[in-house]
Amino acid sequence: MSETKKKFKVPPSLVIILAVMVFAAILTWIVPAGEYARITNEAGQTVVDPNSFQYVEKSPVNPLSVLKYVFDGMTNARGIIFSLMLSGGGLGIVLGTGMFQAAASTLGQKVKGKETVVIALIMGLFAVLCVPINLNTFIPLAPLGLVAAAALGFDAIVGVSLIMLGGAVGFSCGAMNLSNTGTAQTIAELPIFSGMWYRLVCMIPFYLVAVWYVSRYAKKIKADPTKSYVYGIDLGTNYDLDKMPKWEKKHIPVAVIVVAGIGYLIYQAIQGTMSNSSASYLFLNMGVLCGLVSRMSLEEMNKSFMDGMKGMAATATLIGFAYSISLILQDGKIMDTLVHALAGLLNIFPNVLAAPAMFIMNILVNFLITSGSGQAATVMPIFVPVADLVGISRQTAVLAFNFGDGFCNNILPHAAATMGFVGAAGIPFGKWFSYMIKLFLMWIVVGCVMLMIATVIGYA
Repeated sequence: MSETKKKFKVPPSLVIILAVMVFAAILTWIVPAGEYARITNEAGQTVVDPNSFQYVEKSPVNPLSVLKYVFDGMTNARGIIFSLMLSGGGLGIVLGTGMFQAAASTLGQKVKGKETVVIALIMGLFAVLCVPINLNTFIPLAPLGLVAAAALGFDAIVGVSLIMLGGAVGFSCGAMNLSNTGTAQTIAELPIFSGMWYRLVCMIPFYLVAVWYVSRYAKKIKADPTKSYVYGIDLGTNYDLDKMPKWEKKHIPVAVIVVAGIGYLIYQAIQGTMSNSSASYLFLNMGVLCGLVSRMSLEEMNKSFMDGMKGMAATATLIGFAYSISLILQDGKIMDTLVHALAGLLNIFPNVLAAPAMFIMNILVNFLITSGSGQAATVMPIFVPVADLVGISRQTAVLAFNFGDGFCNNILPHAAATMGFVGAAGIPFGKWFSYMIKLFLMWIVVGCVMLMIATVIGYA
């Protein structure tokens, strides 16, 4: 009797993050400890002094003690954790009104045969929305993507892609993102949002590649549902199209409130006044108002709110665990050593390849430092003098930072966007990675081409 070989099964997301935490601790025993001095620049920002790196005494972290970093990681991530849970509760009430389900059901019936156009429009909408707004703000909207995908006859992966990958294009090109682009340009001594025209141009090829990739996958699984990466998996988030409500006049006031709320969110982002706190407040108000105009009972509103919070609880926990990784690297004093080693490699690349090299290196840095503004404070003081030496513009160096900071947030197991959207949809990380890796590699190629063009035209 022959034994059947067991198929390799990708571990759950939390197990993957724990494994990365242990790996980070092991690295602290292998990689020499080193530090840059931190200084305060004229803008009042704390940045590294690129000429101050020195090796220091080792401070290895015991791999068996990594769980002690979880509390501090959760504490550091409290802004996004509380924002996700409160926003999720507010959106839970909106979903409880049935407005989105009714709109999606009606849309699904009217666009048969034109699904690709709908995919392009929804992804385009979120690409535009995320020009001024951090992609993480829209994590609570993940269930809405699932509803839309179900109405179109697609799986949860397409539902997440509609919002996450569309928004990734707008956010990662950094046309008008204050926290990331604004911080990087300030450090590079450039006017904030200068050079916006080329960053907007860069969105076009990234967007077209993403729409083609998602549409191709969507058509494939509609023709054969067994081709879905999540076929046969109970995600706990499936929506039955036959049970979705039909559009009625009572849904109109709810739709008006939601549109007005998103509009105000955009206004806050453009004004530079949006924060995790204000976003939570807005989604909470949106939920309460939608519940009242749809005449939900207090019991129904309470249940919908709690269901929405529960849906985000696991996601928020994963993000808190992920924040522990950078704390381990910091305690082991190897984060600066790794950044210093990567920066040293830049000098070997010819002029036209220097910016793509910065892009690739910032992807690696993003594995160490997931905060966009934190990355900017660490790498831009190093990238700027290197850019000056090799003869590429500082604006191009900022663009390389934007690409490196943004696009890999959709595939890293400890990135807030990945854990947020994928976790909210209940998609196993391994399945998402298998789906996403090809698009991510295509985006890398597109990014390298756009950076080489920026170098050739002297983008400034």
